[in-house]
Amino acid sequence: MNAKAFWTGMFFLVLTAGCGPVSDDPRQGGLAGYWHGTSSGKYEERQQQRRQQLDQEQQTNQQLYQQSLALKSEREIQDQKLAQEQKQVVSLEKKLSTLKANVSKLRLQSEKQKKEAASLLEQIQQTHQRIEQQRTSIAELDRKGGSGTDPDQAQVLELERDRLADEYRKLNKYYQALSNAIH
Repeated sequence: MNAKAFWTGMFFLVLTAGCGPVSDDPRQGGLAGYWHGTSSGKYEERQQQRRQQLDQEQQTNQQLYQQSLALKSEREIQDQKLAQEQKQVVSLEKKLSTLKANVSKLRLQSEKQKKEAASLLEQIQQTHQRIEQQRTSIAELDRKGGSGTDPDQAQVLELERDRLADEYRKLNKYYQALSNAIH
């Protein structure tokens, strides 16, 4: 009888232990929690929620990856523009130096021509200084990460380069007129 009483007591003990609050999470609550979670459909419901959450995270990651690629592409384009800007400024500076050398070679005869040549050389020197400032600004922008980091500054530099190129053309015309007057 003792064995029968023992097993009956154990049965009621197990039965009452299972009567307490049981979690829907099969990882908690032991075997009773597993049976309760799977039989009530809560386990499948949690799996579905987690799949949806995973899908949303994967979609977000894909969108962020696409944005990253687009930004990288845009930055490469901006960096190419900046490199082209640097080349154009260097070219303009070389042309200006050649113009200065040509003005210095002129054989000036009258005082008026000498004053005009001196004025032209002064304008060339001022333009040369502005070109040097332009080169410094471009180099600074490049050190900061390129034109993609500050597109407004890149646009300002481009406009200044265009203005300097226009100024060079005017100085070159002035030189041509002065040169033609001498010959």
